[in-house]
Amino acid sequence: MPSTILKYKEKIPSETRTILDALAEPNRQALTMILAEKGELSFRELLQLVQPMNPSTLNHHLKTLMNAGLVENHYRKIEGKEDYSFYQLTGLGKEFLSRIGAL
Repeated sequence: MPSTILKYKEKIPSETRTILDALAEPNRQALTMILAEKGELSFRELLQLVQPMNPSTLNHHLKTLMNAGLVENHYRKIEGKEDYSFYQLTGLGKEFLSRIGAL
């Protein structure tokens, strides 16, 4: 990367660059908006919504969104259900979407 480009890129805070990089991918944009619209969802529920995406690809995208601080994951067992891994937007995720006019 040319030094001029790098110099100006570095002026953007690291956290903001991480968010922008995460949302540069259309599938992650869609996952973020799904969680914004539907709230907390299990991994299985998300997978059903994004078919034909395979589970490992979904997992990769969710990890990228979590690393950017936009999505959080927690585990809980609900009696009578097989679901135990749930995802939702973080406060930062909601705030970012609101600031860009997506919420």
